Amino acid sequence: MKRKLLVVSMGCVIAGCGIGKDSKNEETAASMLAAVMPSNASAPVAVAGSGIVSGQVINGLDGSPIAGVTVRAGAVTATSNAAGYFSLTVASSDRAVVSFEASNYAEGSTVIQVTPNQTTEIQSRLVPVGVNTILPITVGGVVSVPSSQARVTLLPNSVQRADGSIPTGNVSVSLTAINPSVDTSIMPGDFTTLQAGRPVPIESFGAINVQLKDASGAPVNLKPGQTAVIRIPVSTRSSDIPTTIPLYFYDNTTGHWKEEGMAALVGTGANSYYEGTVSHFSTWNADRLYVNRTILVKGCVADVDGNPVNNLRIRSDGINFTGTTTTVDSNGQFSLPVMKGGEAIIYGQKNIGQSKTNAVKVGPSQSDITLPKCLIFGQRGAGLTMTLTWGARPSDLDSHLFAPNGKEVYWSSKGSLTEDPFANLDVDDIDSYGPEVVTISKLMVGTYKYSVHNYSTYFAGSITGSSARVELNIPTLAPQILSVPTGEQSTTDWWNLFEIDVDARCNLSVRRVQTFTASNPAHPMATPTYCTP
Repeated sequence: MKRKLLVVSMGCVIAGCGIGKDSKNEETAASMLAAVMPSNASAPVAVAGSGIVSGQVINGLDGSPIAGVTVRAGAVTATSNAAGYFSLTVASSDRAVVSFEASNYAEGSTVIQVTPNQTTEIQSRLVPVGVNTILPITVGGVVSVPSSQARVTLLPNSVQRADGSIPTGNVSVSLTAINPSVDTSIMPGDFTTLQAGRPVPIESFGAINVQLKDASGAPVNLKPGQTAVIRIPVSTRSSDIPTTIPLYFYDNTTGHWKEEGMAALVGTGANSYYEGTVSHFSTWNADRLYVNRTILVKGCVADVDGNPVNNLRIRSDGINFTGTTTTVDSNGQFSLPVMKGGEAIIYGQKNIGQSKTNAVKVGPSQSDITLPKCLIFGQRGAGLTMTLTWGARPSDLDSHLFAPNGKEVYWSSKGSLTEDPFANLDVDDIDSYGPEVVTISKLMVGTYKYSVHNYSTYFAGSITGSSARVELNIPTLAPQILSVPTGEQSTTDWWNLFEIDVDARCNLSVRRVQTFTASNPAHPMATPTYCTP
């Protein structure tokens, strides 16, 4: 099979790294810089009381960059360039809402803290529109996403423009199902609603985005007093699925979710959905609160030498519930709320490339948790992560990382972030879904190989049918998202995804392999040599 070669220079600065280009030769840092700098304006300069917000917009399904995205923070706007990058000056705020709009994608939104005279780096993941249908305004109709339970039903003559005028002719309906159980970062906002003026976390069971436009392309919405029926496919990591659930819509101004209405569970299994009535359109979410059901996870972040690392965003991602919480760590210490009795993955991250600490599993617990060890943030150029998720069958897929010196990091030998091989598997999930996260904190010269093994075997369910995917995150670069290819057979329980070459200066080249084999990759033993950025 022909392998796709992606050359990455880990020595380049964040604004100067590109991704997703096939190349036989390494691009220079200068050409990378030219590729990603915004094409519509010079770089913003922070003014008094403001900071710079920069980042990249990517496709949430495959990690490819999205050009031409309108990025908005209050009255300030920018447009992403060909590599998906943008930059703009934003007034300092503890809670700034940055919105993203692009043709053929559902709306996105991120909530961040903007510090005066500093640069805040973010990444937005947009979901491609599921279906775009034209309906006669005087007739209305039903719009459904193919191979999904997502649906919206419009009544005749039920829409108007923002100024109250009534459009004629047809209305364009864009409908998108959002599946937060696969990737919580594709959801707008930060999984919070307000109660008595205080933000409280919510747990999602699925969402949809609906956008309406008239024949001229102007946005329209429901008239006052009009309603529409929506169906939200059930999407959750929880086994406790309520029969009725509150509906929440996303407020693009505050970045919080607002409760409005109820929905009822219909159907079972993959065909289940929540059905309810709404009086306007945006992004609608089937949620329940877990206020009064939270505990704190307390910990610290350090580098490989034990020195405190600050200015990270500490994040939790539910394992048996669909929700996240975040906090900004300014001094190497953190205290993060998570669901009481739930299980979650905790990690720290910084910059647009999702440079991360290692991930640790916490819970279930009914009381606060103190982590016994600090999260480890690797050497400059390291902090690579490989995150495996999959479906209900087969129940047990396993991550395997083979280091250049031949050491294998997997369920029976989870490795270490502070000594050879400076790579670690966070947890071995044997009950489906994951995530299983492998982190590399210090880069070894040579070739890393990453594979997934169907420990349950083909006859307990194929990898191809498991909806398995692996996200490879390399600091300063957009993530690569790899889904299962074709070619699996009953005798090939190993899915070999990619190989990573590392030179003495920590420059990387990533080759997508995407093959199935009957046995694991060859990995001869050798003396480890570590690179120097």
